[in-house]
Amino acid sequence: MKIYLGELVKAFCKKTIVGIFIALAVLNGVLLWVNENQKNDTYTAAQYKAVFADLEGLSAEQAYNRVSLQSEKLQLIDRLSFGKDISDALKDYPEIDNKQLMKEYKNKSYLKYTDDSYSEQQLLKDVLSEVECCAKYEDYLTGIDDTARKMTGISLFADPDSFSYKNIAKTPDDFAHLKGSTLEIAPSKGVSMATGFLATDLIGLLMIMTVVVTIVTREKELNQIVLSRTTFKGRTSLGTAKLFTCFAAALIAEILLYAVNFAVSYFTYGFGDLSRQIQSVYDFNGSNLEISVLEYFVLFLLAKLAVYCVFAGLIYFVTVISNTAVKVYGILVVTIAAEAALFYTIPSASYLCPFKYINILSYANTKDLFASYLNLNLFGQPVNYMAVFIISIFVLLIAFSVIAVLIFSKQRVLKNRTKKFSFAKIIIFKGRNTNLFLQECYKTFIGGKALIILLVFAAAVGLTYEPINESFSSADEVYYKQYMLKFEGEYTLEKQKMIDKEERKFAEAQMKMANELAETDGDGIFIMMKYQDMLAPQYAFEQVKAHAEYLQTTENGEFVYDSGYKLLTGDESAGNKDLTLGLTAMAMVICCLVYVYSIEYQTGANVLLKTSSKGREDTFLHKFAIGLIIVTIIYVLTYAPYFYNVLNAYGTRGIDAPICSLEAFSNWGMSIKGYLIFISIGRYIALVCAMLIIYFLSSKLKSVISTFLASTAVLVLPILLSLLGIGFFNYVLLNPILIGNI
Repeated sequence: MKIYLGELVKAFCKKTIVGIFIALAVLNGVLLWVNENQKNDTYTAAQYKAVFADLEGLSAEQAYNRVSLQSEKLQLIDRLSFGKDISDALKDYPEIDNKQLMKEYKNKSYLKYTDDSYSEQQLLKDVLSEVECCAKYEDYLTGIDDTARKMTGISLFADPDSFSYKNIAKTPDDFAHLKGSTLEIAPSKGVSMATGFLATDLIGLLMIMTVVVTIVTREKELNQIVLSRTTFKGRTSLGTAKLFTCFAAALIAEILLYAVNFAVSYFTYGFGDLSRQIQSVYDFNGSNLEISVLEYFVLFLLAKLAVYCVFAGLIYFVTVISNTAVKVYGILVVTIAAEAALFYTIPSASYLCPFKYINILSYANTKDLFASYLNLNLFGQPVNYMAVFIISIFVLLIAFSVIAVLIFSKQRVLKNRTKKFSFAKIIIFKGRNTNLFLQECYKTFIGGKALIILLVFAAAVGLTYEPINESFSSADEVYYKQYMLKFEGEYTLEKQKMIDKEERKFAEAQMKMANELAETDGDGIFIMMKYQDMLAPQYAFEQVKAHAEYLQTTENGEFVYDSGYKLLTGDESAGNKDLTLGLTAMAMVICCLVYVYSIEYQTGANVLLKTSSKGREDTFLHKFAIGLIIVTIIYVLTYAPYFYNVLNAYGTRGIDAPICSLEAFSNWGMSIKGYLIFISIGRYIALVCAMLIIYFLSSKLKSVISTFLASTAVLVLPILLSLLGIGFFNYVLLNPILIGNI
């Protein structure tokens, strides 16, 4: 027990760790609030709460009828504002008083919660969705039964031995106990906000990792772990004490983070009646659990604690088997990347689904465990995910804990000085010299393993490189390319005449088809087929026409086939490619450069810098030059393959055209080639800035693993949060430069 208390004091009585925990908890609250406010830009949380305050005391059916009527009135008033006759529409709503409606329209009293009709309609639409799921819950359950009967009758699902058939047949029974439920209406957003923010778990992982590396990796760095040989009763008790300290970190992280989450969510939206059934919460309407909102909160926190303990066990296991901070960081990055690939690529109904759901990313989405009904395909049998979650969490927790403690207790703590392989055996590393640059190169590339890391990265890039081909998701994209190549070059009156002629052709074809359809007595399918080929390019032409209208507003814009350039300049068609490339480059820079200054301060060798021949400035310049070499290699390996791939597939036609030829860059005055060079330089500068930040952090923190953690928080975490869709982080620190396309 004394050993355990000592580890707790070591972990949680340091000012740095306390400060990190408090800062991350505050950051979590700010991120949660910012993220929620970004979701709803048409109405406020106060307006949302005001609607439910007016509906208080009503049954779900009564509330649904009232909100539905308010929504219909707004739509009728919108039609009035456009000068349309609503007399026929009013016949469908006898409960709406025409005179009262006109009165509300004239004095604008129809806006009860917001300042404009659009915002009011969006607010009522969202509230109506929540109220409807309560009012029509019995119909939802009946629909499950009807769907199961229909699906099992379809030949595709009719095989009784198939997973699909068994899954469909099992579903009605799993929801049968919920029939007859009466759901109460209340705000749903507070419950979802408190328990559904994935960034909280990223911050929790960072908190846990801070503690684990402090009590394991930090001690290995300082060779303090050697003292564990003299531990009373051996190292098993010490390893167990460290393990339970990691679990304590998981508990403290959960308490801090979710206390903030629940507080912010409660004051933003509120939770409503905690005794109501969980299905009354909009996101949980598909759950088959017969629990209240309060019971959900309790079960969620217990499940989340188990997940955090698995995180702690995993990190503890990695730190035990790794003798350097680089290995800890590398193993965790590779593990999380592999888990993410499995989670996002494996279909839910696949026989490989255990790899998707017995997964740290799936565990982090703990809310989904309670919010949706899911059966996994285990050897052809549908098994409820809740059972799989409980068993797998328990098994992983025991496995990580036992194996880590056993390895820790048996691990050699004194390094063996005989090595099977050493770079010193290679002739170019033999001998002694006093050249500062070569000494720094050896320290970084050999001592810091930067050479191995770069070689592995280069091998990974080479092995995963796959040439892409120009792809078309529809025929419209083929026609669009044909039109843009046809009109390629400057906008001229001649090209406008060609566009006008093409427009008349489509108009005439549409008119002829309409006339023939009006004259026929049949369904007109053959007439439509007759004009199908002629009208097929029309949608693509409309895009080209719109682009021509845009070019009229520019001084020197041109027609350019821009599909490839859009992939390189941050268009939606590129997805999150900029962020993923930036994340890769940043992680590699951290891995390669975190050792440069940290090891000197960690070992005390920094004192020697004061006695250097030309002082510390000269040493810094050499380190800076080596850092530039490493950054350049990482930059080329990260971005060059993608740029080459896209330009090789889509071509470079029109690359010298002004960038304002692309509508997203109407205010830019350089060429497309110039812009691509500009953002490329910007990204390179961002990586150089990252290098300087790492140097600064390492000189202040004086520890390799501490610098790893701090660099990850400062440089990697903002990119991860941007990938999670929190747009605020597109503008934080180096992200605007690194993304390059904001």
